[in-house]
Amino acid sequence: MNDLIQSIEDIIEDLVAFEKSVKKLKTASVSKTDQRADVKLLHKTWLPLSGRLEQDKVIEHGAIEQCNQLWDKFRKLADAKSPKNSYKTVLKALIPQCETSILHPLIKRLGFRTLGGAVRAILAGITDTSLTKYLEEAVVCTEQNCVRAAVVLAWCASATKIQQKLASLGLARLESEFDKMRLDTGLLFKSFNRVYKFSSPPDIQEVPDAYLVLLCRFLGWLDDGQYKQLKGCIDLRNACGHPGEYQLDPIKLQGYFSDLMQLVFSNPKFS
Repeated sequence: MNDLIQSIEDIIEDLVAFEKSVKKLKTASVSKTDQRADVKLLHKTWLPLSGRLEQDKVIEHGAIEQCNQLWDKFRKLADAKSPKNSYKTVLKALIPQCETSILHPLIKRLGFRTLGGAVRAILAGITDTSLTKYLEEAVVCTEQNCVRAAVVLAWCASATKIQQKLASLGLARLESEFDKMRLDTGLLFKSFNRVYKFSSPPDIQEVPDAYLVLLCRFLGWLDDGQYKQLKGCIDLRNACGHPGEYQLDPIKLQGYFSDLMQLVFSNPKFS
């Protein structure tokens, strides 16, 4: 990715330099053989870059196609002694197109791949396949700038871990603990009024995640601060799992994974 970005930066610089040389011409057309040869060489340099962009599918096809069309116009001007103004018109469109539609998205994507590596490092050490099947997809989504999907998938792994721990209590005790919490008049628990009966472990999945996390607080597996942070993770998951305008920034995404790692995956209370 780095070499591709550098190559595109270089060719944009060459286009800018050529544009300056055209503007300095005293003639009305670009007639010099060497300048027209430069155009053909630049176009020849672009072709493998375009092919790589299409093959790697890192940029939308429409953006690449628009760029290719402008490059073709640029190249055809060199077949004759074309007017200087024609070059200026094409370059005025081509240079910004290469920058905003090709180079900038590539740089942004590189940032998310770097972020994906940071997230992968945070999750290092998790080997439970019931969790890694979600977490590996979450990392890939992060690398591909699908951050909302990454948040949802990471929470699926957290919910799985929480459900597994609660199921280990046994269904009868789990029902009993829910009843005790329902009767508790403490500030955190007094609004809980549900009665749950479980016939098999999968029934636990029918309980809202917010209530499962609340029960973890009731059981003492989380303190008040940890509960508040994990509840915030649920809120973020809900914000990303439903249509909305919320945009998650990279720093908060990394913090989200760090919280899940600390509060759930590496928390000895959930082992």
